[in-house]
Amino acid sequence: MQEESYPFTCSRQEFRYKFVSVSEWKKINKIVLFTQITDGNSYSLALFDILEDGLASASVESNNGDERLVLATVIKIIDHFLSVKPDCLVIFRGSDARRHRLYRVVITRELPDLSKTFQVYGIIRDKSFRFKSNGLYEFYMIRKL
Repeated sequence: MQEESYPFTCSRQEFRYKFVSVSEWKKINKIVLFTQITDGNSYSLALFDILEDGLASASVESNNGDERLVLATVIKIIDHFLSVKPDCLVIFRGSDARRHRLYRVVITRELPDLSKTFQVYGIIRDKSFRFKSNGLYEFYMIRKL
């Protein structure tokens, strides 16, 4: 992805990355968390907003007007994570139907660039398939080439 992105930091022990979404109106602290799945080689990815009370939410709509920057940052974070753990898989889905569709749209748009660095798959009923833009997947999966 050739988009600008926000700078981010990472805690290597937890695989918790933090960055700040910035607009004219507000700053929103965000976290990308990688959680190991039981097979040991796969990690789930979750994107959270940190609310004013300090709680994390994957479902709040921040409407900060910087969706492209946020998603570009998440892609760069995935790249960094897979540079640290190159034999691992990253699995994710949208926290709701709108976000899940948005992820499919972004992957479709960025697939030519993503394919230079990653293999991108869709998962249906625990089976993985090479990502196709018209596919309706339950999860998305990314790994380094």
